[in-house]
Amino acid sequence: MTTNDPEGRPVDARPRPPAAVLWDMDGTLVDTEPYWFASERDLVDEFGRGDWPDEMAEKMVGFDLRDAAAHLQEFGEVRLPKDEIVERLLDGVIARLHREIPWRPGARELLADLNEAGVPCALVTMSWRRFVDPVMAALPPGSFVATITGDEVPEGEGKPHPTPYLLGAEACGADPRDCVAIEDSPTGARSALAAGCRVLAVPNVKSPEPAPGLTHVDSLEPIRIDDLGALLDAPLEQPKPPRRGAGRSRATAGGERGGGFEINRSLLLIVLGVITAAVVAGAWWVSDSPPERPEPPPGAIATDVWVPYWTLDDVTTDGIDRLQVVRELSPFWYETVGVDDIRVDEQAQEDEIGVFLEAVDGAYIVPSIRDHMPAGGMAAIIADPATRTEHVETILAFADEHEAVGIDIDYEQFAFADGSDTWETTRPNWVAFVEELADALHDTDRTLTVSIPGIWARTETSVEGYWVYDHAAIAPFVDAIRIMAYDYSVAEPGPIAPLWWVEDVVASLSAEVPEEYHSKLVLGVPSYGVNWVTSEVGECPDDATGRTGVTARGALDLAGRRDGVPEYNDVDGEWRFTYALDVGEGDTACVQNRQVRWVDSEGVDARVLIAREAGWGGAALWALGYDDPEVWAAFTDAARRDLSTTTTE
Repeated sequence: MTTNDPEGRPVDARPRPPAAVLWDMDGTLVDTEPYWFASERDLVDEFGRGDWPDEMAEKMVGFDLRDAAAHLQEFGEVRLPKDEIVERLLDGVIARLHREIPWRPGARELLADLNEAGVPCALVTMSWRRFVDPVMAALPPGSFVATITGDEVPEGEGKPHPTPYLLGAEACGADPRDCVAIEDSPTGARSALAAGCRVLAVPNVKSPEPAPGLTHVDSLEPIRIDDLGALLDAPLEQPKPPRRGAGRSRATAGGERGGGFEINRSLLLIVLGVITAAVVAGAWWVSDSPPERPEPPPGAIATDVWVPYWTLDDVTTDGIDRLQVVRELSPFWYETVGVDDIRVDEQAQEDEIGVFLEAVDGAYIVPSIRDHMPAGGMAAIIADPATRTEHVETILAFADEHEAVGIDIDYEQFAFADGSDTWETTRPNWVAFVEELADALHDTDRTLTVSIPGIWARTETSVEGYWVYDHAAIAPFVDAIRIMAYDYSVAEPGPIAPLWWVEDVVASLSAEVPEEYHSKLVLGVPSYGVNWVTSEVGECPDDATGRTGVTARGALDLAGRRDGVPEYNDVDGEWRFTYALDVGEGDTACVQNRQVRWVDSEGVDARVLIAREAGWGGAALWALGYDDPEVWAAFTDAARRDLSTTTTE
């Protein structure tokens, strides 16, 4: 195809083809994710906690297999060495591949077109060589000039690090800025973008988030070489990593690879690390002034949410668009470990934090700081006026460093570690601390929220619950008091947050806190559950799994896999089902009778309405990422719908 330039000379209008096309495999070339999910579930059933919901499996899409093994050890409680976990996963998936290779629509056709046109292709996968070989054997010889597999990438540098795609481009003798990567997962897309490639995203289980240099398509079936070339000519909203110059490629962990140019991978990783650290530690908005704290429309109550670090991948994938109706968004990964030391939880992934904070740019972000000190540690800090002031200054410096618009204080050790015999002494010190911190934050135009447990069974002469927090005394100073009205049952099987108890908590606090401050009260609402062991028959092994958590997202999936029959309990406002689980083998084998309880959309709706009817100012969801679309809709609708049209019969 030709056209004419401004002077009438003919010019070729076709886009230049990519220098190379770099293919992910799992979920992109072949739809093997269901095979991985099944193999993971087999492992967790046999060697772990006994249930493995899809949302846990989905979090691992795109993982290096070593990271996947660590994830199964931590969250699936699989008690096997990492190497054995990897080998067993591979065995399960390969066995299924030998029965059928599930090609993604249009993938082989596009690969054949590229081969015919002489565009080099490399496979860049975090699967291991012995898994890749059966797929390669089913393709025409020479389909890929190189394959980069997870067991050949330096440990710790798998996706989402740029190394795999840098190696793929290098193997093709191409500058990554002239390459197109085809990916299906957020992890893989981040790896390719970090390496400098343009990315064609073909979502499968999880869709990569929109980003400069990334284009989404529903399928590869209509894609042709010109379409890939056009991606290279499309404008880019942010610079790619710079070209490092021409020359021979250097030796890599996989040996000498064919020609091309030199990639200074170490420098690139350092630059990327600095960028990520700047996002994590620095500004949370780009505008010249911080956002105003959004207030609910007339007749509605505010909706706040906590965001734990362990749900970030799910939230960033499909939860960002929900946040338009949120007043306060509280990242839950900061902890205080000393009078002058606030840090990120060591389990949190800084790359996930960075992606999330960029995605929520402009939101009213109020980071939660939780007390991670030994029992009595924080009580001692706030008991001494000098260390109390030093700690207030540390929090203020933290707010300045992160340009936080507000702070949420979540100091639960007073209630759950220090012992009730310390409460009478701690209570006035806590009030003094809150007043001093509120003054310091307000002087810098910031807000103060506190997240604390409640009280109940209040009478004129007594009260149950956590009166150490002196809810009435701190109310004049703070901007919001979130009441964590959940975890009613902890040590023994029982409801999560029974409605009758929530009503008692709300009524007791409404009586305790002066009415002029009721608009500051925010009811914490759970969207999770617990999988309890109610009895055991036989002799269970010592490492048998006990209580585990479930989410609103995964409870029904678990019921389906365990043939459980969910029933809704109107008194508790919770769902439940039971099932039996075989555990162990030989002399140490038993049957665990289990009961699963959780709060779903009906229960969330009922709890938010309790807060509204009491005249409270808001509801806070624990936690974003535990919910599903129905729970989120119930949460926001109950906070906003017109109650004047509600009728009773």
